[in-house]
Formats: sequence, C-alpha cells, structure tokens
Amino acid sequence: MTSGPSTPELALIIPVYNEEECIIKVLDEWTQAVRRENIPTLFIVIDDGSTDHTLERVANYTFQTRRDDILSIHQPNQGHGQSCLNGYRKAIELNIPRIFQIDSDGQCDPAFFPSIWQARDQACAIYGKRRYRDDGRARIFISWVLRQFLRMAMRTKLSDTNVPFRLYQSKCMGAALGTIPKTFHLANIAIALLLEPQGFVEIPIHFRHRQGGEPSVSWIGFARKAIQLRQDLNRLRG
Repeated sequence: MTSGPSTPELALIIPVYNEEECIIKVLDEWTQAVRRENIPTLFIVIDDGSTDHTLERVANYTFQTRRDDILSIHQPNQGHGQSCLNGYRKAIELNIPRIFQIDSDGQCDPAFFPSIWQARDQACAIYGKRRYRDDGRARIFISWVLRQFLRMAMRTKLSDTNVPFRLYQSKCMGAALGTIPKTFHLANIAIALLLEPQGFVEIPIHFRHRQGGEPSVSWIGFARKAIQLRQDLNRLRG
C-alpha cells in the first residue's frame, strides 16, 4: 500500500469537471513532481458535478494504486472558482500549511513547480505567470483583456490573477475566504485581489495545450463572464 502523509505539508487542489480523458495522467505526473521535491502531499480532487466518467476513473485509480493520499470530493456543479475555494477550505480544515492549485486539463506543466516551491517562504502568495503559452491566441487575448480591466478597475499589480498555478500559505487565507460570496464566479480572481496587500511573487511558467476535453468559455461566454465579473467585483468592494 502507498501510505499517504499523516501530516501533509502541501494540499494540491485539483477542481475537475468532465476530464475523464486526462485526469489520471494529471494525477500521475503531479505525483511524480511532488515526490521529486520530497513534499508530503494530499491531493484534493474536487469533482464539480461531472457528467462523464471522471469520478469513476479517479475512484478506480485510487483503489487500484491503493493510495490514501488522494481525497476525492463530489459536489453539485458550482463552477471552477467556487470549487477551488471549497478545496482551499478543506485544506485549511485539515490544518495543511500550504495550498497549491492547478487545473485538471493537463495545461499546468509540473516542470515549473520546483521554482514555485523554492519561493514558498518569500510571500503569502506565489503565482505562476504564463509567459510561454501553447493554448492559442484567443486565450492569450482573453487573459490580456482581463489583466487590463483589473488594472484599471482594481488597481492591481498582479499580472495573471486567474492563473491556475498558485501556491498559498494557508494562514493567510482564512479571513479572505469568508468574504467571497458563493455567487462569485471567477473566485480565484477574488482571492488573489484580497490577498494582494499581504504580498506576492510571480514566477514565469509555461502553459501547455489542453490534453483532453474542450474549453468551457466561448467568445459569447467570455462576454457574459466579463459582465458578471464587474458585478461581482462591485459587490466584493461593498
């Protein structure tokens, strides 16, 4: 049996929705990544109401490998951002001192994790900055528009507020998590903005092509999300 850590040093949060094609590959490569760094890690997989076989594949994988360092949580669909927050809350509940979040589509390249981990004591939040991207001009443009909007609307100095490559010190997060409404869709942006005054570091990373599934946001969907984000930010500022 592969024994999970009794006191993990890191919670690796993976929100997942309909990623049956690549979720096992993601678990495998990130398991290798944290083991190379010798980090006691609990994988927290938040299944956000998947309608394919994602949940079954994770359960079968956990059973077949006899691993107890993977915690799989199923919830009704709440969206990516709220799934991340639920994972963060679970890690804090378990008293895990550091939290790292990635996506489940294979775009997060573990080759850049050591640089993030080495910077773990430099600030409350360590973010990847997607300098090298394989996910197409449309996604790059969306990220650019989002960055410009947030700089104007929120005066943020963050370059990549929604990057799914983020390491947090758990002790910094508790109060901020309690202020984010359950209706806030792009909730990772909210937590990044709320924690920004406590300090952050950004480290260049490579972002790969998706390894399965389809992007969830169309151009029409992006416009709707932009409108919703403005409304959410207004409520967050109170």
